[in-house]
Amino acid sequence: MNCMLIRKLGMKCSGCGSWNSFQVNKIFIEKSTSEPKVKAYIPFYEPLEVVKCKKCDQTIAEPKVLIRICRSDLNAR
Repeated sequence: MNCMLIRKLGMKCSGCGSWNSFQVNKIFIEKSTSEPKVKAYIPFYEPLEVVKCKKCDQTIAEPKVLIRICRSDLNAR
């Protein structure tokens, strides 16, 4: 089951470090689990258009590439 919501996503440019915001479709994709009665959904973001950084003009996101937000440091707390 895929569910889509239009949202605004903010991403940091890997080149210059400036923040950019753009519209995306938030998609929930079902992941298979070891237990058949348990369902898990993972959120992904699909950009609606090609997004370039406002400061350095580097491509940040493309419509065909899904973005998954992951926590990079689990021991941050």
